[in-house]
Amino acid sequence: MNKFKAIFIDSLLEVRDRKIFYLYLVVTLVVVLMLVLLPNFKIDDVDLFESGIIPPEMLNEAVSRFFDQFFGFMIFLMVFGSAGLLPSFLAKGRIELTLSKPIDRYRLLLMKFASVFIIMCVILAILTTAIWLILSFRLGGLSWYFFLGLLFAFVQFFAVYSIVFLLGASTNSAAVAIMGYFIIRVATGLLAGREALYKFLGESIWKKLLDAVYHILPKIGEMADNYVPLMKGQGLSETYPVYSTLGISVALILLALLIFSRRDY
Repeated sequence: MNKFKAIFIDSLLEVRDRKIFYLYLVVTLVVVLMLVLLPNFKIDDVDLFESGIIPPEMLNEAVSRFFDQFFGFMIFLMVFGSAGLLPSFLAKGRIELTLSKPIDRYRLLLMKFASVFIIMCVILAILTTAIWLILSFRLGGLSWYFFLGLLFAFVQFFAVYSIVFLLGASTNSAAVAIMGYFIIRVATGLLAGREALYKFLGESIWKKLLDAVYHILPKIGEMADNYVPLMKGQGLSETYPVYSTLGISVALILLALLIFSRRDY
């Protein structure tokens, strides 16, 4: 526990020193300011939000779609904020000192992953909850299903960070980790629409190859399709992208641990 605490505090201090939190805070404050300054929508001095003229289902739909986009934008920023934390931890001169301690490599890297993941999730939770409270106050009602969306954002970031983590562990480069993630993200987005090519490919080997690549890659974009249904209280609408991506994410983390354990420092 003391070793995890040390790695967690080290990661927290690095996040502070890199001013990562301030970027998220500025984005959040801009959104909060926009919501606070949002004018009241009135017809004949009747507030549309507080009067009940607009059905709660419609308001909930609007809030769900807003957070669908905002969670995605924050996770996009968190890729940049987290990508450099592992490569700096593995930098020459620093990692040798860490490895001199009585701790096996698997536990060391796994604790680093957990530390960064927890820190980023706490930041995401604090900032998005603040926006949810302000937005709920302006709209005159609370939708507790927001927290299902928040929990799902943690799950999606777990999948996202597993990719960044593997690329960072294997290359020791934040730039490669960021670029590699976005290449995979775009590729999986294109593969999600691969059915449009099937009528041209027929039953050729290319169709089977596209299917195989689709199934072995994380489906980050398709996971995001669940935000709106979850925050409307309808549950998951697309389960296969979630379960398959989580399985792939665990495999990516294990691969990163294997690479690290066999590297000579």
